[in-house]
Amino acid sequence: MSAERDTVVLPLAGAGARLGLPTPKELLPIGERRVALDATLDLLAPHASRIRLVAVIGEGREPTVRHLRSRCLALGLPLVLAFQDPSLPESTGAVLSADPWFGPATLVLLPDQVLDVPEPTAVGDILDLIHAGHPSAFLTARESDPERLAVDGALHLDDTADGPRVTAFADKPGLPAAEAFNAVWFGYAMARPAAAAFVSALHHATMHRPSHPDTLTALLGTPVIEIGPFRDLGTWPAVTDYWKAARP
Repeated sequence: MSAERDTVVLPLAGAGARLGLPTPKELLPIGERRVALDATLDLLAPHASRIRLVAVIGEGREPTVRHLRSRCLALGLPLVLAFQDPSLPESTGAVLSADPWFGPATLVLLPDQVLDVPEPTAVGDILDLIHAGHPSAFLTARESDPERLAVDGALHLDDTADGPRVTAFADKPGLPAAEAFNAVWFGYAMARPAAAAFVSALHHATMHRPSHPDTLTALLGTPVIEIGPFRDLGTWPAVTDYWKAARP
């Protein structure tokens, strides 16, 4: 393995318009003295010696930066702050803005997605998959609810002799198309040589641009690391459901 650290990118510049919160959505309370961002940082903690964190921020993120600095210092996790290019929207635009800091393997996680049960090896497992020679990989959870598939990053997984592989991808495909998918993604990783094509394909899909069939080729055939269920805390119904489930 290269002595250079791998990179974890957290897109943190989004406005969280669906929630209308007085604070950034990554600072949404999820328990006693805990916010959504803490759940992501807990996933990174066991791997702090091999990674650096690149937080892609926008204006008005000072509370988030203070929280990050405190937690990363305690974890011994190197932290880089980058600003999102305003000409590159959405979370994929944030990832593209972090390109100068990509490592030998780069993992992208979203700070408003929280696992139902901790997965302490997930970050290491997907980074190891990249170092084993795979150009890219997804962290995924199986999903059968069409309403969830319609509004999330949806995948179709085929089970092969070498494990599950991605055979279709769509970002928020809508209810009529949801039945074509059977999983949602929690994160994704890519090797440095494959990163440009992979993130470009994701950005194209996220922006719902008309595309040639070959546009998404970089996303297909990708291996996955399967994880348990998770919640996307991007809407108030999801937040209130999470709070109810967490209540003793």
